[in-house]
This record gives sequence, C-alpha cells and structure tokens, in this order.
Amino acid sequence: MNSLSRWMVGLALASAAMVNAVAFEGEVSLGIKSGRDKEQVINYAMKKGLVRMEFPAAEEGGTVMIMNWAKQEMIMLMVEDEMYLVMPLKAAAQTMGGRSTSPDPKIEKTGRTETILGYLCEEYRATDRGEITEMWVTEQLGTFMGLGGGNPMGGMMGGGPDGKADKVSGWERALKGEKAMFPLRVISRDAKGREILRLEVKKIDQGSLPDSLFVPPAGFEKMNLPMMGGFGG
Repeated sequence: MNSLSRWMVGLALASAAMVNAVAFEGEVSLGIKSGRDKEQVINYAMKKGLVRMEFPAAEEGGTVMIMNWAKQEMIMLMVEDEMYLVMPLKAAAQTMGGRSTSPDPKIEKTGRTETILGYLCEEYRATDRGEITEMWVTEQLGTFMGLGGGNPMGGMMGGGPDGKADKVSGWERALKGEKAMFPLRVISRDAKGREILRLEVKKIDQGSLPDSLFVPPAGFEKMNLPMMGGFGG
C-alpha cells in the first residue's frame, strides 16, 4: 500500500464522529494533490455510519476500503482477486497513530464567497505555525463524514517519518466543533507561499445509496490473516 493509500486510511479513521452529525449521503469524487505530485482522484460513497473509498489509480489494483462505524470494522476488498479482509477499526486506528496535541490554529472568516459545483461557499483561513490554509466551505450539503469531530480529508498534512497519517492537520482542528460544513476546496501553503496540499471536490451526487455498496460482493472469499501491515488480530 503506497503513502497515499495510508493517508486515506488514516483520514477515514478520523471520522468516527460522523454517526452523530447531519452527515452527507451520496457520492463524491475528491482530487488530492500533495506538493508537486500528480493529482489523484478518490471516489467516495457515504451513508450515515458507512464510508466506501475506491482508488481508481492503476497501481492500487482495484482496492476498495469500506468503513462501518456501527460494527467498528474496516473491510478491504481486493477486487481483481475477488477476496476481502475484515479488520477492527480500533486496531487500524492504533496502527495509523493518534491526533495532534499542538494548539488549535487561528481561524478567520474572510467574507469572500464563491460558487463551486453549484454550491455557495464561504472562505475560511487557518494559520498554523506559518502555514496558511484556504478552506472554501458550503453549509448546503450537511457534514462531509462528520467534520465537526473528524474529517475524511484529515491527516493529509501531518504524518510521521514513515509517511503514515499520524497527525491531524491544523485546518481540520480549526473547523472542529463548527456547524455542518462540507469543504469543496482546501489549499495549504507553507511559510514561503508554496502550495503543499490541494484537496478539491470534482463531482457530487447527493442522494440515497443502497446498503449493498458497503458490504463485500457475493462470491468474494474472506481472507483470514493473523497479521497484515500492523492490523493484526
């Protein structure tokens, strides 16, 4: 699993509070670009307490991750092999690391607005240890996986020396506890003004989703491995 995949596991694990929020239901395509790396697009399907992430990039080999907060488990589908693994979320969270303990950053509402994908967004800016993050947020879609206490985009800017998402970035903490918010664009720059992270929603389809999206397909074989990448049982 590459560093982007580890990031995405970490950020999904950050959203456990979504079950208590006015959560968005539907499908979202999210573009993610870190520094000079090529943008990658992750496809989400979200329903209260359930999250499905698909990695279209060829190197991922058809990997799909499903989070089920009611059962406190993460399912990893190996689509090409028609197999799947089930891992407890607690073990996954321990492997991915904890939250940042640094002070919450300064956040301000700039007064600027922009319509993105047909939704009115307001700009917020967070300043955290020299880094400035622009957040274009709408209140018209509900909370994107529980941003009020956990964020699906989370952990992207932190990370320890091994590349794992073991820190929650400043802009995430800045919006924690706020009313229902859905970030459609997030741009972070370092102290020299260089862009270090861009998250941008490419497509939104809001609507009811079938439960079948969040379980292994019929015919897939369950794998039973005592240890896998630190998610041991």
